[in-house]
Parts: sequence; structure tokens; C-alpha cells
Amino acid sequence: MNAAKLGIGSALTASACCLGPAALAAVGLGGLGVSVFFTRFSGLMVAAAAVLLTFGWRRYVAEARSCRTAKCRMAGGVATLAVLSVASAVVAGFAIMHLWPLATQAVCAISCPRQP
Repeated sequence: MNAAKLGIGSALTASACCLGPAALAAVGLGGLGVSVFFTRFSGLMVAAAAVLLTFGWRRYVAEARSCRTAKCRMAGGVATLAVLSVASAVVAGFAIMHLWPLATQAVCAISCPRQP
């Protein structure tokens, strides 16, 4: 599998927790309780997307290195770089969205005043 496909797959995996229920609601199947399933496993989906994205970047770097060594031009290099960059931004956004509440709870547990 090439790096661009891994990048697209990781972005779709990360956004499945939000886009999946929205797509089902658009076709009239929103009341099936599928959003509960997606919400429950959204953290795992973001982690799976990060793993796919890591493989995509490793594949891209390896391909770029081999082309640089062989003094050839990488086919679709700019497009692959763009896809991986956008996918990285999407996955990072979803990761921050999932980790932000945990970070604020930790900070508040340390510095927020306790009420009697």
C-alpha cells in the first residue's frame, strides 16, 4: 500500500466517529443508535488512524530516500506529501479534541480551589 492511501485511510479512520453518524443521519438511519457505537470507540479510532499515519509517513520517507539515492524523481511525491500533511492535521485535530478534556481535568485537579 502506498503512502497516499495510508494517509487517506488514517484521516477517514480518525473522522469516522463524527462522519459515520452524520452520514447515516443524512440517509435517514440516524436513529439506529450507531452514534453510541462510534462514540464509545472514538479514542481507538484516533489511535488506529495515528498508527496508519505513522506507516504512511515511514513509507513516504523510505520511498523519498530510495529515489534520492537512485537520483530519480518520485512519482506523485508532491501529492503524497500534501495528502499526508492534511491527514496529519486531521488526526492531530481529533487527538487534541479527545485529549483536551483530560488535560483540563488534570490541571483543574491541581490548581482549582476546592469548595467546601
